[in-house]
Amino acid sequence: MKEEALRIMKYLKMFPNVIREFKDEDKLNKSETRNGILYWLSDEEQQLVNDFEQEHLGTLVYHIIKTNTVDFGVVYDLLYIPENQEDWDLYKEYLKDNLVLSYSVTPFPESGLIKIKSVNGGLVREC
Repeated sequence: MKEEALRIMKYLKMFPNVIREFKDEDKLNKSETRNGILYWLSDEEQQLVNDFEQEHLGTLVYHIIKTNTVDFGVVYDLLYIPENQEDWDLYKEYLKDNLVLSYSVTPFPESGLIKIKSVNGGLVREC
């Protein structure tokens, strides 16, 4: 799963340090604002990841996008790899259209595809 996540991160042209930290240290980064600015996770954000991975055994979060919205306030998109390898080829096809699998933490959490774009080595969600 980690190799698949690294492949996706490279495909998305994420900043090399973000990829290296994930690969070598299991350290996650988040992208914020419309500029894709990169930050390390706070303890609270890391707990969101831990809770998600514990609740959805076999998933692997590889990046977070934090977006401030008018309707929902702060939205965290936890980008992840699903356990079922049979779905990976399908997700590779989605990547060509800049669609990634995400668990969106909002007042009404949901999992699905979101459209993203690479900016400044980070990612932003396109609405």
